[in-house]
Amino acid sequence: MASNKMTDLEKSQWQKLYAMAGRLDQLDPWQWMGVADCFGIEVPGLDEPCFVIFGGQSKTFRTIRFLLGWKAFYDLVTRLADPAKQVPTWLLEIRMIELLFVSEDLLFEHEQALLKGLKRKADATCATPVFRSIIPGYHPWLPDERESALLETVLYQAFGMAMRVEADGLLLKNRFPREILMRKTDVKGVWHDAWSPVKEVGDEEVEVKIESKRLQAIRSIPLKPVTMQLDLVFTPLQILPEGQRPQTAYVLLAVDAQSGLIIAGDLLQATEGIAHMWAQIPERLLELFERLGGCPATIEIASDRMANLLRPLGEFLPFKMVRREQLAMLDSARANVSAYITRQEG
Repeated sequence: MASNKMTDLEKSQWQKLYAMAGRLDQLDPWQWMGVADCFGIEVPGLDEPCFVIFGGQSKTFRTIRFLLGWKAFYDLVTRLADPAKQVPTWLLEIRMIELLFVSEDLLFEHEQALLKGLKRKADATCATPVFRSIIPGYHPWLPDERESALLETVLYQAFGMAMRVEADGLLLKNRFPREILMRKTDVKGVWHDAWSPVKEVGDEEVEVKIESKRLQAIRSIPLKPVTMQLDLVFTPLQILPEGQRPQTAYVLLAVDAQSGLIIAGDLLQATEGIAHMWAQIPERLLELFERLGGCPATIEIASDRMANLLRPLGEFLPFKMVRREQLAMLDSARANVSAYITRQEG
């Protein structure tokens, strides 16, 4: 949304959101609220609850995340509890709306344009509120009209809950994590508390298909005496369908572990979901092995996700899978690819 295209009504709606963000910042609930002080809001008209989680510290980079649905809540909480699951750009894989307090250098161009249109200034301190809508498969963007309306409700509830937790530090921790406090409305539209069991969601599963004829053909070819480093990496590439928010792009990057030469870089997208994108990898690898004229003798990986996808292939192909905390050659290639894309789009 360009600032010169905003209507007076849109400007008024944005000013309301920024005014509430300012009230929350003045209250400074990050002094007493953390990840364990989470709660849900059953907003009329939404199929699933919106969950609120405070993060960061007072007067530094700090956030309030509004997680849209049980799956988003599960993904954020489990990844916060396990740093090994916090791969680069992991937050872009969770459906949510964020309120962040950032410095000027962390703003995107479209956010700078919005602030200019609202005559709001950003500076070098972490004092600038910004709202970001996160949809897996897409770049962070401004909340749309429906999300902005949702924010008006959940920001008000977040402010009220923060004041209550300041007075009672155990309010939200009493039954968590078995149960979580929900804010909901009765038939008259009056808000009240209700404890609800935490729903066990689990990781999303998508069927992985492997073409047996292709697998058998590759199995009959001698191993290639090479060590390959492999990962699915996020890139800064923006795919721009007309009139829509930019889509993200990932690259299945394969690099020679000795020379650092990029063996392959296949583009994938997550617009149908993160799990669906990862499910394409085994078939993409078989295509790669065909182009190479055989399966590499050793494949080095760093993530649990990639290990889980390689294991079924490893039952039929005789490559050796090696886990490493760091893939130096691949990390260097990743940086070069990202730098090249940034220059091309600049």
